[in-house]
Amino acid sequence: MSNENLLRVLTIFDSSEEAEVLINVLRKAGFIVRDIRVEDDEDMETAIEENPLDMILAKQTLPIFNARQAMEVLKKSGRDIPLIVITPKSQEATAIDVLNIGARDAVASDQTDRLRFIVKRELEDLQNRRALRRNEKLLHETEKRTRNLIDSSRDAIAYVHDGAHIYANNAYLKMFGYDTLEDIEGMPILDMVASEEHAKLKEFLRGYAKGQITDDTLDVVGQDTGGKTFNITMEFSNASMEGESCSQIIIRDQANSKELEQQLNVLSKQDLLTGLYNHTYFIEQADKLISRAVDGKDKGALLYISLDKYEDIKNTVGISGRDHILADIAKILKEKIGNLGLLARFEGAVFTLLLNNADQKQTEKIADGVCKIVSHHISEVNKVSVTTTCSIGITSINETTSNLHDILERAEKGAKTAEKQGGNQFNTFNPAIEELAEQEQYAVWANKIKMALKENKFHLLYQPIVSLRGEPGAHYEVLVRMRDENGEDILPAEFMPAAEKMNLLHYIDRWVIAHVFMLLAEQMKKGQPTRFFVKLSAGSLTDMDFLPWVTERIKSLQLDADSLVFMVSEATALNYLKQAKVTMQGLRSINCRVALENFGTEQNTFQSLKHLDVNYIKIDASLAANLKDNIENQEKLKEIAEEATDRNVMAIAAFVEDANSMALLWQSSVAFIQGHFLQEPDSELRYEFEE
Repeated sequence: MSNENLLRVLTIFDSSEEAEVLINVLRKAGFIVRDIRVEDDEDMETAIEENPLDMILAKQTLPIFNARQAMEVLKKSGRDIPLIVITPKSQEATAIDVLNIGARDAVASDQTDRLRFIVKRELEDLQNRRALRRNEKLLHETEKRTRNLIDSSRDAIAYVHDGAHIYANNAYLKMFGYDTLEDIEGMPILDMVASEEHAKLKEFLRGYAKGQITDDTLDVVGQDTGGKTFNITMEFSNASMEGESCSQIIIRDQANSKELEQQLNVLSKQDLLTGLYNHTYFIEQADKLISRAVDGKDKGALLYISLDKYEDIKNTVGISGRDHILADIAKILKEKIGNLGLLARFEGAVFTLLLNNADQKQTEKIADGVCKIVSHHISEVNKVSVTTTCSIGITSINETTSNLHDILERAEKGAKTAEKQGGNQFNTFNPAIEELAEQEQYAVWANKIKMALKENKFHLLYQPIVSLRGEPGAHYEVLVRMRDENGEDILPAEFMPAAEKMNLLHYIDRWVIAHVFMLLAEQMKKGQPTRFFVKLSAGSLTDMDFLPWVTERIKSLQLDADSLVFMVSEATALNYLKQAKVTMQGLRSINCRVALENFGTEQNTFQSLKHLDVNYIKIDASLAANLKDNIENQEKLKEIAEEATDRNVMAIAAFVEDANSMALLWQSSVAFIQGHFLQEPDSELRYEFEE
């Protein structure tokens, strides 16, 4: 079945015969129509809530319902579904009448040719809007990855808007003698060059802004904070930062010799830990192979090689030991398969191998060989022998390849499938089969989630968060579970990915928050001060109605807003930084508290706190694991807690599983602790905080 021709239609008619006539018109036009019919507002609300839809055809007037009322139901649902009004024969409504109620267009029931045109146009527009939303999400992710690459770059890079700095990486700060980004934010770019060069730079900037400069490089004399001068070349290019247009400046020191430049060129392609090609160079070469493949000039394959149980290795030998093992495996892979294709370290414990002119049989033979190389290899770390295995995802690159993102996503899915099947094996991803199966699974989960929301099959658990500084009152994190048909709990890890994929997360958030509000009202009546920590998803951050809804509910229930802490994952907050800022500021304005969870895994640990004003940070579980035996984690956790204290932010150490970890945390600047050692999540608020 071609998804391009699939048309999921909601028809609102009082006569099945009338609807069937129009459906047949669309089928004859080549659409594969899936039709749902309703006659009143209640049926329409249910249909919109429970079904993915592409189009609504609404008869202008029904005995108990009309197109205007249908449009009101659609607006209330918040769904993006084009509604077309069907008028009586030869009585087409004027465009202004239709647009006034929010419909996309109107057509008389006997104008079948025009109906086909309108449906085709509106379906294409809808697909473009959906693609735009997906691309905006990808853009957020790309901007985040780009920021990380910029921060780790050896080149000095800065972004300026209207002649003033808005961002700079560490190499740039170091070049000019500054310690932090705050030191130069808003500072004119003129301050980075010697005074005698000001006129030269001003003239260049004016010409560059007007598009009159053909050479985007400028040789000037730079000057640092101590007055030291040096020759530099500024390379200008147009860019954007957080949605704002600006100029990117890359500065290279002219004192570099050709030999040093050659060394830097090699290093720019190399991963420093493993010596393999790095992520950036791999992306460049993969894009080139895809371009040749699309033109029919080449073909190949991608192996996505992920080490199994990588976190367990860290718990055994520590972070430095884990890095040693990663470098050791990279060395043996380079020796054995480096001549077969482009071998790179993609990220973390993932290697990628790009093969040219390899068919499926050859590719699978190589993947099988890689599995054997890794599983047979023994690494030595401080006299400890360590072995591991890998899971490999394979995807082909040929003339049907669309883009690198899809290739990587398919290869990663193949690796995850291999890992789920026990690891130490490969899986060839077949998009026609796998993606259809995944969509079917998501659809099944979506129906389960909608039914659980409708039938109240979600329930809440509470885990205490205990103050180490004697802060009064009870503190609980709120956790959500879904019950299956047998009444057994389904963990969020099982249903949340489908909820995110099918845009249902914000509905779950609202269910949780509504029930927490009722519980808080009960606690207030009992005179038992209780603070609840509630998770917020990206769906709520991007929901324009979320803040007004929360504000109205708090006011109507007369709740103590200070007893509510809304938590957002640090990664989610950085991916949706503008929305996170607005939401968090809005929540704080009504006296709620806000927090970042899963904190401390980003490359620039405190970058998020420069943009987001929060009350708490909840340190990521990976830093609390095996705390007693992991000196590096102890130091990292202590550093985060001390920095948080200096910023007047309270740090929470979660996942405390033993007495030794708890003893170590007592000696740190951590404000709160949480974990199974204190109490597992419970359906009742029964922890004795005073004890």
